[in-house]
Amino acid sequence: MSDMWKQFIDEAFEAYSSGRVPEAEVQFKAALEEAEKFGEDDLRLALTLNNLAAMYHEQGKFTMAEPLYIRSLDIKTRVLGDCHSDVALNHHNLAVLYSARRMYPVAEKHYKITLEMKEKLYGSHHQELLSTLGYFAQLMKVQNRLVDRQLIESRIKEINEQLKPAAVAAEA
Repeated sequence: MSDMWKQFIDEAFEAYSSGRVPEAEVQFKAALEEAEKFGEDDLRLALTLNNLAAMYHEQGKFTMAEPLYIRSLDIKTRVLGDCHSDVALNHHNLAVLYSARRMYPVAEKHYKITLEMKEKLYGSHHQELLSTLGYFAQLMKVQNRLVDRQLIESRIKEINEQLKPAAVAAEA
């Protein structure tokens, strides 16, 4: 059973990376069907849901992606707990999705949760925060929340400045 799931996932990624999106969708759905057999608390199910959601998201099929991301998040939270990098990734994915759907308050909520988790996991001045902060600043920009955007950009600059000495030391 596990071998079939892995084969479907591998074929889905191969098809998708080669631009064969309809074939990728068929393979992701077959992988999902296999993953459902593993049980509701299996991380392979969460991963498959997230992968299919990401494919739909990239295609602009937001209403198809959303419930898959949510279900994946639910499984990961149950299995991994409230503060795990995979859970943070799902919150980030939902934030990006809700931003694209112009559901700004919901997107902001998920960006804040992502940042809180990443700060707990990595510290308040870590490279891992930069991507989320960048997306969050963009969300503030589209809402014309210039003060909030400036605060976030200021934080990005501060983190980058703190990372510079580490990068220089690593090169030496």
